[in-house]
Amino acid sequence: MPKFIPPEIVASLVQTADIIEVIGNRVDLTKDRRGKEHIGLCPFHDDSNPSLTVNREKGLYWCWACQEGGTALDFLMKTERITFPEACEELSKITGIEIPKTEQVKAEDIQKERLKQLNRKAMDHFIDNLGKSEKAKEYLKTRGIDEKTAKEFSIGFDDSDGILKKFGTTVIERNKLLRYGLIKKKKYGKGYEDYFRDRITFPIKDNNGGVLGFAGRIRKMDYIRPKYLNSPETQIYKKKQVLYGMFEAHQSLLSSNEAIVVEGYTDVIALSKAGLGNSLATGGTAITDTQINNVFKFADKIIFCFDGDDPGKIAAWKACKLCLLNTKANKEAHFLILPENQDPDEMIKSTGPEPFKKLLKNATPLSDFFIATIKGKFDMSSPEGINSIAENGMETVNKMKDGIYKDKLIEKIAKEFSIGFDDSDGI
Repeated sequence: MPKFIPPEIVASLVQTADIIEVIGNRVDLTKDRRGKEHIGLCPFHDDSNPSLTVNREKGLYWCWACQEGGTALDFLMKTERITFPEACEELSKITGIEIPKTEQVKAEDIQKERLKQLNRKAMDHFIDNLGKSEKAKEYLKTRGIDEKTAKEFSIGFDDSDGILKKFGTTVIERNKLLRYGLIKKKKYGKGYEDYFRDRITFPIKDNNGGVLGFAGRIRKMDYIRPKYLNSPETQIYKKKQVLYGMFEAHQSLLSSNEAIVVEGYTDVIALSKAGLGNSLATGGTAITDTQINNVFKFADKIIFCFDGDDPGKIAAWKACKLCLLNTKANKEAHFLILPENQDPDEMIKSTGPEPFKKLLKNATPLSDFFIATIKGKFDMSSPEGINSIAENGMETVNKMKDGIYKDKLIEKIAKEFSIGFDDSDGI
């Protein structure tokens, strides 16, 4: 049995396996009233009232009582008490997808796994450093991050050149650390130094907890160094494809069927402390369609919550257009723009979590946000303004997939801006 199974093979096994069949062979399942999910008695606790739900479309199960959830792979490991490779072998038999023998595994896949292992060692080193650094712990306290929260998110601290000294004792090891963004050449003078030197570290993990890379934040603003520094792009870390908090939010996403997407790492942590564990962060970059599609695999609704400054509004507008271009049945997007100069972390600290939660409940639906943003961009009182809508605002609508949603949106726009239907058809 191979010890290493390529991630793409694992993903193919999970996506191809019929989770209803896998779980249905071990638990009696029946369709719920809506016909969208199957329900049954949960095998993970003493269950007399069916609390296990299984969703074929998402390939996920969830127990509302004991909070157990996951994929068909997770179910097999937990119920059969078998290892990860053994569970993959079971799914291989069910799906007919062959698992390559170890010698057949691509060198690139082995390299990716080794990089994750190296990042995990670095993460453990940073966590150990945090425990020894009073100045780092004091800084986290000022940001409202206690020891329990720091542990939950694997937050650490790179105090000096510990990575270089601990893992870069040979030329080969130093070159590896340099290539993977854990050390860098000194700006002045010869030699190397830790990439995240004197920074609080936030590990960015994949859905399974593999460490892909890091974000590092300075403790004091010095106007020379950037406030945040991200790992350089590697074989496993692509900033435009990952979201911070996916691993930590996994169970909350399943149970709430809703995701809150914010800009900053500390925003995710603040929301999690406030009971909103289904929060994810873009890390300050504009969101991409890959990230949106990844979130929709775990939740049917996304609330984009961005800061009220210009970059936040620009990021929200881009997310809005991407959602329109990727509309899917039973998927919703809503938007919440916070007051200027406030982010979720700051708002919760100043007002407490309840006012923020009320704002979330009243977040603006996708179509309404699109129209409201257009209104704010152009002068509606002049023919020139209306023409600007046609030339600029409607460019996204033209690119949308044909269907009921597109038709209804065009009707709504035509009514809102008093554009005749003949005109709107030609937009």
